[in-house]
Amino acid sequence: MNLRSHGARALALLALTASTLPATTALADELGEDIVVTATRVPTELYRVGSSISVITAKDLENQQARFIMDALPSTPSLSISQTGGRGTNSSVYLRGQSSENTLVLIDGIEVSDPSITKTQFDFSQLQSGSIERIEILRGSQSVLYGGDAVGGVINILSKRGAGPLSGQVFGEYGSYNTWLYGGGVQGGLANDRAGYNVDVRYIDTDSYSSADKRQPGNTEKDGYHNISSNGRFDAGLTDNVDVRAVYRVTQGTSRYDSCGGSFCDDPTAFDDFLQYSGRISSDFRFLDDKLKGQIGAAYTRNERHGFSFGPHFFNGDRQKYDFQGSYAFDKNNSIVFGAETKEDGFKTDSNVTRSTVRNNAFYGLYQTALFDALYLSGGVRVDDNQKFGSFTTYRATAAYVIKETGTKIRGSYSTGFRAPSLFELFGVCCGDPLIGNSALEPEKSRSWDAGIEQKLLGDRLRLEATYFEIDTRNMIEFGGAFGGADPNYFNVPGTTRSRGVETKLAWAPTANFSLDIAYTYNQIKDATGTRLVRRPKNALSGNMNYSFWNDRADINLNARYWSDTLDTDFSTFPSQNVKLGEPIIVTLAARVKILTNTELNGRIENLFNQKYETVFGYGTAGQSYFVGLKQRF
Repeated sequence: MNLRSHGARALALLALTASTLPATTALADELGEDIVVTATRVPTELYRVGSSISVITAKDLENQQARFIMDALPSTPSLSISQTGGRGTNSSVYLRGQSSENTLVLIDGIEVSDPSITKTQFDFSQLQSGSIERIEILRGSQSVLYGGDAVGGVINILSKRGAGPLSGQVFGEYGSYNTWLYGGGVQGGLANDRAGYNVDVRYIDTDSYSSADKRQPGNTEKDGYHNISSNGRFDAGLTDNVDVRAVYRVTQGTSRYDSCGGSFCDDPTAFDDFLQYSGRISSDFRFLDDKLKGQIGAAYTRNERHGFSFGPHFFNGDRQKYDFQGSYAFDKNNSIVFGAETKEDGFKTDSNVTRSTVRNNAFYGLYQTALFDALYLSGGVRVDDNQKFGSFTTYRATAAYVIKETGTKIRGSYSTGFRAPSLFELFGVCCGDPLIGNSALEPEKSRSWDAGIEQKLLGDRLRLEATYFEIDTRNMIEFGGAFGGADPNYFNVPGTTRSRGVETKLAWAPTANFSLDIAYTYNQIKDATGTRLVRRPKNALSGNMNYSFWNDRADINLNARYWSDTLDTDFSTFPSQNVKLGEPIIVTLAARVKILTNTELNGRIENLFNQKYETVFGYGTAGQSYFVGLKQRF
């Protein structure tokens, strides 16, 4: 069975399964503007949280016309992205200087990282922004609540719950590089909203441009891309105290790319047919006048890539996970969160034809207390039992002190963490070299801390934040870069790798229809020898301005990003050497207007000033690009 028919059957099966299963009211439904869920795994007021966190709302995504989630992420502090070409090519997220494998990504409670990638991580390049309610970005080590993949932080993506009468939308967009995007969705509620549904489908097709930088001679071939995605959520209340929920996500398409950077490396044969699907079924319960709450869930995710690059290949990764979480509120100032989970990661490739697996079991607990209606404390512990590496214990503590009279909040946190080597790092075979993986690798161990201050001014219309952070990692796992040697290619780096920096944010909303957000981050990460790690900008500045008018029938959004002092490696020379990347100013101007009550016209210009830049040395980026679209609601 080929990927296309396989994907179609998976989509139909998951949609049918989800539509016949009732579902729980998501925690996102309980969240207001100043309530978050990721920091403690239960809805918590922001002023009680001792961690650094940002929220991107559905309105933000709409105003920015962010068609992929990764388009909106760099507007938040301490987060940068690199990509090896245009739409659909490999992307990496760096949160507080930590690589993608150290950032946990959740979509509706599902861990969506791919165990078949060299380092278990999530590639945002395929994730369209349909039907998203909010994104919470929690910075700093979160291993106690989320496990070893959360040393840099957590990106938690939550879908919208359907409610009310049947409604929906259809839309279409056309733009530069012969890019077509169209789709639609429906949502609504049943039985006085005791049940709800929300389903979204969208398709993108683009000729794109050469992944290898077209400014270099010989890089003329366009690396096209197409992607069809669907996600859905189905909720129902079985009783006043028991809810159930089912969610799914399916993405299928083809990505063309170039397998090397630098001059003369256009590769017309390199492509991947990809298929990603995931689903989760869960049930929530509430007892003892809502003092005792719990959730039990089961999830499955699978990533498949079949393609050609230096020969045919395939990579298949999957994960099964079962989890339980409970919480008990002793009173309004004291509560506990506790849970247990078990998951099995597996992968198989053309070079590793026997499926390799590893299981991890975990137990965790977090206690929260409030003193004097001003000091908010939390402390937690987690025990992981890894099939390969045995037991590890991690700790986390946070504090927030709030001076309500002045609108001041002082906060801090301290955490320990660990990341077990990925399956590929342990057992990987590639390119004729049987010693790529290294079964003798030790887990990475980390400790991190941060301290910050937040200040509200002008009647809460102006908010200022500043945070200092450090993350120290021992036994960091690196790739040697040479094939065919006598030793394995992955190894533990001796000593401590340190990431330190300052992140700041300003949020100003002087009126109901105008807002301005500015974020600046200084971050430097070096290994034990003092060598800086690549692809992490030392300075990153972002800004977003939004203005709505004509009784909210029209909207203008200006989004700008600037970064500087970024190193990368030039592999086209021998020996390879580090080079400094450019320092661009990337501006996107977006506007939309309701030309009829339910009809909206939108347009945007990306890379307004036509900056020539790279996020990975030798790989291309889009020039000035234009897009126009139409949306019809019903």
